Amino acid sequence: MSLYTLFSMGVLAHVASAYTQVNVPSPFMQKNIDPIVFPGQFDKSHLHSFYGSDAVVAGTKTSAELQKGCTNADNPNDLSVYWVPTLLYTADGKTYNPVPVGRFSAYYNLGETPAEVPIPQNVQMVAGKSDATTQAAMDANAKASWFCEGDDPISADTNGFPSKTCSTHLQQILFFPQCVDTTTLKTGYKDKANSTPNRCPAGMKSMPQLRFSIRYDLRKVLPKGWSGTAPVKLACGAAWCSHGDFINGWTEEAAKNMVATTSEKQHFAAVTGSKAASKCKATDADPKHGTNDFAKSVAVMTKRSVEAWGWETRSRLARLVQGS
Repeated sequence: MSLYTLFSMGVLAHVASAYTQVNVPSPFMQKNIDPIVFPGQFDKSHLHSFYGSDAVVAGTKTSAELQKGCTNADNPNDLSVYWVPTLLYTADGKTYNPVPVGRFSAYYNLGETPAEVPIPQNVQMVAGKSDATTQAAMDANAKASWFCEGDDPISADTNGFPSKTCSTHLQQILFFPQCVDTTTLKTGYKDKANSTPNRCPAGMKSMPQLRFSIRYDLRKVLPKGWSGTAPVKLACGAAWCSHGDFINGWTEEAAKNMVATTSEKQHFAAVTGSKAASKCKATDADPKHGTNDFAKSVAVMTKRSVEAWGWETRSRLARLVQGS
């Protein structure tokens, strides 16, 4: 049974219990940086799509840095930055361009046990494995999956994407750790096997669980749709390398208020705070460095060793430009 089918049968009912959310209409930039994995570097990361605070640059580390920026999220108290590998499509089998985004949503859930602490300032998290090249190599905790919103279950193609045209949106789901050591800021997932009252690894507290839900719209760029192998890929490869990154930028006040909004499963509650909505426009804070061009980002990466990302050879990485 495919990853998609399993997800459709078992997880959608669970994710309906999310109970505060932040929406972002589209990424404010695409860029070949990763402040968590490759801080300060412009030649090692694949292309990512960024949502939230535009104060993010290649070396961003703290909540305070992000809180100086402008956010394109609909809650002005959320100055976090969220990013994922850019999803790309091809209409001719040669050239790849970013898929239009219908909406990015960051949900914060109750999870298996109540939150004991707010998401701490300066927390950085990664969900999924960017070097996974098979379904078996994926991190099961992240529950990464792709499906067609509102459609009956569709089997996955050999790359993990739906094998038939979506009638509306191609949707991605990704779950983040919900446990944190408030001293070291190390994070982890809950598990009954941890044998702790909150199911967290020893020494960690339960916090609201972040979940990404991204709706991509291929209807205009691929009007004829597809049957068989989907004409899409992530900047890191097939769907198996799905991952997401997060640096907390919520104000401390709002982060504390969030704990109460995740205290039950059946009601949505907005996270409140003292920041008022702004008319600012989120833009790239460091436009002179890095690139938003997929082919250029691949060309830069081929100049260095990339074994850490699961590519066996430089030529294999270069084939991302032509297709996988």
